Amino acid sequence: MGRPTWAEVDLSCLANNLKSFRRLLPPRVRIMAVIKADGYGHGAYEVSRVALQEGASMLGVASLEEGLELRKKGIKSPILILGYTDPRQNRLLLEYDLTPAISHWEAALSLSQQAVAAGKKVSVHVKLDTGMSRLGLREPAGIISLLEKLSALPGIRLEGLFTHFATADEMEKDFMEEQLEKFKAVIREGEKKGIHIPLKHAANSAAAINFPESHLDMVRIGIGMYGYYPSDEVSREKIKLCPVLSLKSRIVLLKKIPSGTPVSYGRTFTAATETLVAVVPLGYGDGYSRRLSNNGVMLVRGRKVPVIGRVCMDLTMLDVGAVPDVQEGDEVVVYGKQGSQEIWVDQVARQLDTISYELLCNINSRIPRIYTGITQKV
Repeated sequence: MGRPTWAEVDLSCLANNLKSFRRLLPPRVRIMAVIKADGYGHGAYEVSRVALQEGASMLGVASLEEGLELRKKGIKSPILILGYTDPRQNRLLLEYDLTPAISHWEAALSLSQQAVAAGKKVSVHVKLDTGMSRLGLREPAGIISLLEKLSALPGIRLEGLFTHFATADEMEKDFMEEQLEKFKAVIREGEKKGIHIPLKHAANSAAAINFPESHLDMVRIGIGMYGYYPSDEVSREKIKLCPVLSLKSRIVLLKKIPSGTPVSYGRTFTAATETLVAVVPLGYGDGYSRRLSNNGVMLVRGRKVPVIGRVCMDLTMLDVGAVPDVQEGDEVVVYGKQGSQEIWVDQVARQLDTISYELLCNINSRIPRIYTGITQKV
């Protein structure tokens, strides 16, 4: 490790979170493990292996590229591409047995033609837009027409139908209930026309916890698998989750500065008294938000210490004058636990008026991941 900054990913904690969801759900309901954005910053391949060991029946990615990476590393389970796939990439879809989300007829027809030419049959999931106004078909009549035509297309296996909730992490459920009813109405109309769809899915982590009516055939577990509740409005009584990732570094330099000395760019912090400054090799280039300048805290020897001055691209400075016997080389906890003190991603997200998803995904590839907790089976 060229630089003493790293993320620890506790795979036993990840496994326990999935076990908790499994206990919450009826036995017939399958789990899709959502591993977009490199497994929300935890490492898609490592997360995938544990999720599959814990009974996930499908993986969810955002793009063809994410699916290809997993296939090339040996992951053989079904992989659904939840986002857009360019039809020009259909050859790779077929070659690597990836399942696309379909939102319009032209994409389905092109895929069918190439599947037939390759002598293959590809599974697809049709996306319904019930309230997000993103990808997916919106008009019920158009959806039923597409499902009917898809069912008859050679080279295509209509495996799934899905939608996504806009407000599942809020206490007010009226809009989510409206979305679910739109989705179920399409299912009912399709069944009347003899259209069989094995996997209907709508629930994300929040809906899986708070809205059992939405479980259907499968739920998509993302942020909950990584140990975070989707919002403060999601029940913590129904399921116990533990954060999987800790972010750590070490003090690489200590220096005393006299009163009146500025720290970092823009001189936004000036020492009021003699101050002991610790330099930590972590910055916004690693995903630590610059908005935590003069605003964040980290843990040193079990004490919370303030960030002083602006967070730099590669370095952050701390005031460690209140820490007894502090030394160069001491561990610094950015996210995680040290002694009796804790700083978790959701706490920092709340402070920054954002979400834990964003802060986790921001921890980029400059930070090596160290995997602990369990030994994965091949």
